[in-house]
Amino acid sequence: MSMYGRDPWGGPLEICHDSATDDDRSRNLDLDRAALSRTLDETQQSWLLAGPGDQGRKKKRYVDLGCLLVSRKLFLWSLGLLLAAAALAGIAAGIAKAVPRHQAPPAPPDQFTLALRKALMFFNAQKCQCP
Repeated sequence: MSMYGRDPWGGPLEICHDSATDDDRSRNLDLDRAALSRTLDETQQSWLLAGPGDQGRKKKRYVDLGCLLVSRKLFLWSLGLLLAAAALAGIAAGIAKAVPRHQAPPAPPDQFTLALRKALMFFNAQKCQCP
């Protein structure tokens, strides 16, 4: 066990202040007494209840990619284009593989090749006729 006991950072474990008084203080700071004393007209009340941009407009949807926040429409378009490009590349590769390749016919044997074959046949025949 360490020399500090249960507290790995060191120091006392006691809480020196009362948390109930902190809560009361924070509640009092959040209120704006001048704002509560005014009366709001209908326009201000409608803005507070509905918000400024919620009337008749659709809320834009976003896709969170971790490091980037993109609108849903742009994300779907880019995903569709990526899939279409992949499909097009796959079709082109399939067609290129399916088309037969024309191979050049083998070259006709020249005089040297015919002479070499006859010479090898002669030496093989000499070798076999030895006593």
